[in-house]
Amino acid sequence: MSQHPNLLKAFATTSPGLERLLADELIHLGCKQVHKGRAGCGFSTDRVTLERVTLSLVTAHRVLWTLGEVDAQDGDRLYRSVRDVVRWQGLVPAGKTFAVFATCRDTPAFRDARFAALRVKDAIVDVVREASGQRPDVAPDDPDVVIRVSIARGRGVISLDAAGKTSLHARGYRTEAGEAPLRESLAAALPRLAGWDGKLALVDPMCGSGTIIIEAALAARRIAPGMLRNDYGFMRWPGFKLDRHAATLASLRASSLARIDVPLIGFDLDAELLAVARGNAERAGVQHDVQLAVGDATNVTDVPEQGLLVTNPPWGGRLGDHASTVELLRALAAHWRTRGRWSAAVLVPDQEAAQALGLAEERIIPLEAGGRDVLLVTGRLSLSAG
Repeated sequence: MSQHPNLLKAFATTSPGLERLLADELIHLGCKQVHKGRAGCGFSTDRVTLERVTLSLVTAHRVLWTLGEVDAQDGDRLYRSVRDVVRWQGLVPAGKTFAVFATCRDTPAFRDARFAALRVKDAIVDVVREASGQRPDVAPDDPDVVIRVSIARGRGVISLDAAGKTSLHARGYRTEAGEAPLRESLAAALPRLAGWDGKLALVDPMCGSGTIIIEAALAARRIAPGMLRNDYGFMRWPGFKLDRHAATLASLRASSLARIDVPLIGFDLDAELLAVARGNAERAGVQHDVQLAVGDATNVTDVPEQGLLVTNPPWGGRLGDHASTVELLRALAAHWRTRGRWSAAVLVPDQEAAQALGLAEERIIPLEAGGRDVLLVTGRLSLSAG
């Protein structure tokens, strides 16, 4: 029997490789029964904490309130099972709009996930209409309630998405970006995976639109992502209380820092892209916490004597060929070894590129970025680094 029978079951999703960081966040936020899964973590909590978690998580993409499991062996079984899983008239009452999004694998009856979503939609509409005499409207572009169903091998899990239609990685400050930008959630994770605690300088010598530097500034100032946007799914659920939400935001605001002393520096060769980075930093409210300047990653000199270098260098289609990538990484490491006591966390496409950095105490972490497998290689750039 569960030790917390009155708590909601939930699941937060993230990028593969970030599950440990996400679990640590959930535990820190007071969630119970936290356990790592594939590309996410399960946990138990109450509704108030679920809302706070949605506003606070840095590495998550979605926070899903798990309503129950359903039989998804075929369309008719799915329809009947969805009808019985919960009192839908309390979650999607007439007057509210909703949309259903489905993913399916290893289930022959649902080779097209849209068919599964249609059967779930039909079940919800029918049961609400039978209970109330009115039907809720479907609004796929801007729903009040986002319902997600994940089907695998004839079984499904159905959930409400507290994030809403837009993933939590989209903080709202990045209206422009360079080529192949990192998701904000992954950018925020890179320094954490390297053990950065916000006390040493952090430099991204190829910062592009500034995402890594901006996320580092948000972390150093303890600014929760929920303070940057105001359109979460749970805010349109029945039972949402505006005064409770305001109190949560006030608490998050009170726990943030007004300023920081640690240097956070971004360089890039592209002056126009740096202008984009400055705009993003301003929208995130950290324009006074970061320094952005034109500079070549392989010869900049105006940097502190120690710190952490974190970057997502151009490679693949952005740079040309693999040999060019390896050459750039060797030149990068060679230069920064002359700058003092520096460690590094660099996102690379493969083992050969990782080895080009020649880091001491190297650690390689498999991750996923832009739908492809990548590696984060961390370690010391010089034998004297600490």
